[in-house]
Amino acid sequence: MFRLSEDDFVCAGVHSDEPMLRPDHKAKKHGRPKPGRGIKKPRRGETLGGGFFVFRRGEHGRVTPNGMPFEHPDDGSVLAEAARLSVEVGGDFEVYARIGAAGRRVV
Repeated sequence: MFRLSEDDFVCAGVHSDEPMLRPDHKAKKHGRPKPGRGIKKPRRGETLGGGFFVFRRGEHGRVTPNGMPFEHPDDGSVLAEAARLSVEVGGDFEVYARIGAAGRRVV
């Protein structure tokens, strides 16, 4: 029967003079971006360039818009939406209107 001697045992924690490299997280193959991330067409009932928005005023008095606010075509629809949101969600909703624009692209 074969028996190991003390010289044959190797320590489990092997040491190397070379530093261990960190894994390269950027080398991972990422898939293509999902289509439809940027909404280019107006949503149902929305008019791009309408200029009327509904925003919520938070507890500390700050206006908190979402990432892609809904643009209403006229003041009647935006006031109705603000009233609907205040009943359903609760809180203070305010109506903002665009009064001017500057830049190369004006809708």
